[in-house]
Amino acid sequence: MRDCNVVIVYFILTSLSAQIGGTKTYQFLELSPSPRHMALGTWISTLSSSSISSSLANPAQVSDTITGQFIFNYQPYFAGINSGTAAFSLKIKENHLLLIDARFLHYGSFDERDNLGDKLGTFTGNEVAFGVSYSHHFTANNLSLGARVNIISSTLEQYNSIGLTGDFGVYYDPENSQYRFGLVARNVGSQLTTYDAVKEPIPFTLSFGLSNALEYLPFRWHLTLDHLERWDLAYANPNQQQNSLDGDESIEKPSFLNEFMKHIVFSAELFPERPFSLQLGYNFLRSTELKIPEIRSFSGLSFGFGINLRKFRFNYSHARYSIAGNTNFIGLTFTP
Repeated sequence: MRDCNVVIVYFILTSLSAQIGGTKTYQFLELSPSPRHMALGTWISTLSSSSISSSLANPAQVSDTITGQFIFNYQPYFAGINSGTAAFSLKIKENHLLLIDARFLHYGSFDERDNLGDKLGTFTGNEVAFGVSYSHHFTANNLSLGARVNIISSTLEQYNSIGLTGDFGVYYDPENSQYRFGLVARNVGSQLTTYDAVKEPIPFTLSFGLSNALEYLPFRWHLTLDHLERWDLAYANPNQQQNSLDGDESIEKPSFLNEFMKHIVFSAELFPERPFSLQLGYNFLRSTELKIPEIRSFSGLSFGFGINLRKFRFNYSHARYSIAGNTNFIGLTFTP
């Protein structure tokens, strides 16, 4: 029965990223790092570099503009799972800054029972990732390169695993232009120790983003191409097969446009640099994987707002997943 409970925990773990999950470990690394990112639908790599939350998604945005900032985010996830992020900037010398962050996921408590169903006790599951980020700025070209090193610890009942990964980012903010460009490769690494002598892959992700601010309106849109490391995200449902007149069966194959749209996340911010801001995002992959055609649940939609005061910022977001449940995210950023 103990092994059965562990399987349940592992199933929750590998189901965090919907249908593209389930084949890799440490899936919690794919959860949004902040409420602002969740409101915008994904890990946006082109946010303003003046906020520490931007550097959580793209290490190339670690700069002196976030000196002294501290952030704490908390998300009550599904089925009693809790997750969050904490980060602060550390200045080591002039024009050299480190970002220290920690991400955690706690699965709650589970009953441990024997084969007869008698309770033997309880056990828990949790995962933590500690990261250190640094970036280098090429002032003449308005180009930044950054990297993050992550040490991961995962405990599921009596099973433990430790991993080491790296995130690598590029951020380009052209002079005299409202456009921004970002490219991030996340979770490049491997398990150092395994749960039970079976080595599993890490959820590597490659994404490209661009954004633009309107000239006469406090409005910025973001376009992100997610999961560029894998083209075939669409799912061919074997139940949706067609029979020809001669009795041959053919399974419907996703079209090029269908595949392409599943890589797109479109989002926008109204008043992004003002004391009060609004965010809205739409994740096409999440919508396709979790929606039910007969029921309107607005799967894939997310939204939020931010309140920016002199010494701190408050952010809230809400993401629509399915009729089975949705999730909220709150965060506080303190500035010196």
